[in-house]
Formats: sequence, C-alpha cells, structure tokens
Amino acid sequence: MKHLSSVWRIRLFFWTLIILLRLFVRAPYDFMTFNTFLGYVPIELTFHLKRFNDRRALAFWALLIIWLIFYPNAPYVMTDLFHLSWLHAHTSINGILRSDPVIWLNFAMIMVCALSCLLIGTVTLEQTARQLTRLTSPQQPRLRYLWITIFMVLASIGIYIGRFLRLHSIYLLFTPTWFFRQLWSIWSVKMIEFVVILTILQLIVYWLLKVCQHFNIEENK
Repeated sequence: MKHLSSVWRIRLFFWTLIILLRLFVRAPYDFMTFNTFLGYVPIELTFHLKRFNDRRALAFWALLIIWLIFYPNAPYVMTDLFHLSWLHAHTSINGILRSDPVIWLNFAMIMVCALSCLLIGTVTLEQTARQLTRLTSPQQPRLRYLWITIFMVLASIGIYIGRFLRLHSIYLLFTPTWFFRQLWSIWSVKMIEFVVILTILQLIVYWLLKVCQHFNIEENK
C-alpha cells in the first residue's frame, strides 16, 4: 500500500466500501450503497480535473460543471446520520444503550460512509477551488476561499433539494427543465436558514481539517 498514490488509496477505499455495502447491508440501510456511490462521484471527478491546466480548455469547464452538479452528494451523506434513529439503540427500561453488535455495526457503517464522503469531499473541494483560482486568478490565491464558500452554499442548496424534494443530481443531467421547475417551490425563510446552517457546518469542517493539517506540519518541523 505504501507504493500506492493517495488517489488510488482513496479509490480502493471507496470501491471496497461500496462493494461491501452492496453485498452485506440490508434494509432499511441498503440506500447507503447508492448514497455513498453518489458521494464518491465528485471525489473521482476532482482527480480528473487535475489533468487540465488551461482555462481555455472546454473540457475543463464541462467537467467542472458536472463536478458542481454532483458535489452536494458528498456532504449530503452526513444527513443520513438522522437514520441512526432507526436503530432503536436504547433499552425500554432505563434508556441505556444496548450492546447488540448488529446495532453497533450499522452505526459504524453509517459513520464511515458519512465521515469519508464529508471529509474527503471537503479536501477535494479545496483542491478544485485552488485549481480554479490558479487558472483564472493566479495573482490572487486567496480568492480560493471565496470559491470554497460559494461551492459550499451551492452544496447546501443541493442538500436541501435532495433531502426535502428527494431529487438526485442525475435528474439535472437527464431532465433539466423539469428539475429547474421544481426549484421554484423551495425558496422560503426556512430553506435559507437551512442553507446558512449547513454552510456554516461545512466551513467548520473545512477549518478543522486545516487546523489538523497545520498542526501536523508544525509537529514535523
């Protein structure tokens, strides 16, 4: 494994995870296979974006748009943590957690899916923002923070659409007219509050990752 690049380690991790989910996870958590796959798609797309070093390349912008359509699926998986309530993990007598291995295995599975998509997705989000800034505004590297924030806001809107309208990114690719018609119905104060909360949550995750990265660098000096 030490000879594998980070990209291939991530690929092997997700492919293994998705295969295991498909083979062994049963209802009501069988949806995690598809959600995890969708969360992995933008991560894989980021790896291919690195091939383009010319902002004039039409392929770069086309791939960036596809990445942006699918990126909300990465942080979306963290909302699946609400389904932990289906485990009924507390005893009916005194509310203490049960030690049933099946409950804890399902808990571990959901946590692994949510954390891997959220954390690795956030890292690849920064890489995409860096590349976009480098190609469009190389003299202003800090502009990447603006792109990161914009992408997170759009991701939060995408999460709202997926969670409350039950629409996946693939609908935008195959039925864009119908998809955009659905968007007109989502705008409300509660929706905006949801977007603000989820954007702040993503920014906090990003900040924590940067703190850990800087801490590791300082420790290795």
